[in-house]
Amino acid sequence: MEKKNTVTIKDVAERAGVAISTVSRVLNNLDRVSDETRNKVKKATEELGFVKNSFAASLKNGNTQMVIVVVPDIINECYTAIIQGVEEVAAARGYCTLVFATEEDKEKERELFAGKVSKIIEGVILFPANDDIEFLRSIEKPVVFVDRCIIGNDRPSVVIDNYKGSYLATERLIKSGHKKIGLLIGSVTFNIGHERMRGFRQAMSDYGIEVQEQYLKYTTWYQEDGYRCTRELMEMECPPTAIYASNNLLCMGCIEALNDMKIRIGKDISVIGFDDTILARRMDPGITVISRETTEMGRLGAVKLFDILENRQSELEKHVVLDVELVERNSVVDIR
Repeated sequence: MEKKNTVTIKDVAERAGVAISTVSRVLNNLDRVSDETRNKVKKATEELGFVKNSFAASLKNGNTQMVIVVVPDIINECYTAIIQGVEEVAAARGYCTLVFATEEDKEKERELFAGKVSKIIEGVILFPANDDIEFLRSIEKPVVFVDRCIIGNDRPSVVIDNYKGSYLATERLIKSGHKKIGLLIGSVTFNIGHERMRGFRQAMSDYGIEVQEQYLKYTTWYQEDGYRCTRELMEMECPPTAIYASNNLLCMGCIEALNDMKIRIGKDISVIGFDDTILARRMDPGITVISRETTEMGRLGAVKLFDILENRQSELEKHVVLDVELVERNSVVDIR
């Protein structure tokens, strides 16, 4: 059986007896085409079964109606909630949303913006893997940073008050009598790590408690490292009486390690996490956490991006900082 060739705009023009440019004007609903000619073109498209390639057309006119959300991964509940917020706003504006996970790989992120994908998107919601300010400034598309940014960033951003959240978490442990506090924290290069570390140290200082460096575990932001570091802390000759896991995946790893070691949370040790999760809410005991509006971060980031794309004066500040709150559950024991 002979394979049927794809019908092109040239085929339609030949069938209708008009120029290719005339067919293009009809397909794009432009003026200066008579009703008679327009009907000829429409009849030809129906007879030939021609389907307009809207995506190809959008590439040609430079308006793809696509934005991209670049995240470290898609296993973190916080990132997926933020993606949801972006998608809600994008869909309402008639845009499609692409998602790209860098896996914290700087080169993978660079290749994204150097490659073909960058040519088909109109704007970017970015959780950067790179801390190179010059590279981030070189991205040609409109960019809004969400959650992460670096010192010296001059692009619009939507972040949370990481310092306040970390201070509240540490203060809660201190007020329950804890002085030997273990800290699980990822990279301090970006605002999330830098500000959470700063909040921890400031709370310890304000309450006159010396930070014991052996209890600080600098690692990644991932669950497996939360597990490993928690075991290392609890296998010390003099382990901490409390652990502050400064993101949700580290907290999950911490919980898993303590359960495997038969150490009872809220009885034998206190635990506080940063970012609320289903696990933190449903566990027995529930985990006390620092909570934030993750989906709203995505919405606000998208609103800022579309304000730029549509050349509108934004009602939002250039750099938005959202509040956080301490959610009390039953994972902190008072040892006073």
